[in-house]
Amino acid sequence: KIMRVEKAVADGLGLDIDVKNAQGILVVNVGFHTTEISILSLGGIVLSKLIKIGGQKFDESIKNAIRKEYSLIVGNKTAESVKISLEEAGKGAIVYGRDIVTGLPMEKEIPTDLVSESMLENFNVIIDNIRVILERTPPELSADIFRRGIYLTGGASQVNHLAELLAKGTGLKVNVSENPVSGVALGLAKIIKDDNYKSVAYLEGMSR
Repeated sequence: KIMRVEKAVADGLGLDIDVKNAQGILVVNVGFHTTEISILSLGGIVLSKLIKIGGQKFDESIKNAIRKEYSLIVGNKTAESVKISLEEAGKGAIVYGRDIVTGLPMEKEIPTDLVSESMLENFNVIIDNIRVILERTPPELSADIFRRGIYLTGGASQVNHLAELLAKGTGLKVNVSENPVSGVALGLAKIIKDDNYKSVAYLEGMSR
């Protein structure tokens, strides 16, 4: 017997939200390949939108910005480490890459502002899509979301200033997950262990 659980529902449980109640819950999961924006209520998904923007796109934007500004080619791992150093320290990062003109190895310090600005376009697409979902949300659930705010999770959600920009762009408070990477797994563990949440899982091949 194979049981299915909607990712956003598991996310909600991983965030310690009682997803079975009638209130509207807005969960934004920023992963590596995609961002999933979901409205939950009564243990299921009311509305959901998946967009192809996530940590990988953030890395590509950083690589492109460094290439354009400094004529320097860096790899995916370097771009990711720049992104992580920004999250941790909020200061510039030293990178090693290949000079486009000379073809020789080169070292450069990349300022924080360049990295932040390079990802801004991606952040704005996420904000625009959250707004689209909010415009389609039933009024009674909108009131709940206004009170509770956005629940932000996913491995790439920790990137610098994202939570702050989402709050500014939507006018809602942003609740940041303490376990953004393992939230879905923690939610599944709750469903497995707690009979109260068994009903959010359903048989493979059955529609909800």
